[in-house]
Amino acid sequence: MTEKRTPDIDVPRCTGCGRCVAACPGRNLTLEVAGYRKHALLVKPRECDGCLACLPACPVRAIT
Repeated sequence: MTEKRTPDIDVPRCTGCGRCVAACPGRNLTLEVAGYRKHALLVKPRECDGCLACLPACPVRAIT
């Protein structure tokens, strides 16, 4: 049985541009504000189907 892959977000590297949020077909990602910065957050990990459409959308490669 294959394990479902979900995105892992490198929060310090994330610029909060929102491209991954826009690319996610299931709307499982959102932007979270922490202090004066924004970063991506996987809010519905159980609903993520592992398509990883967010991966190529990230311009700074903060998602693996």
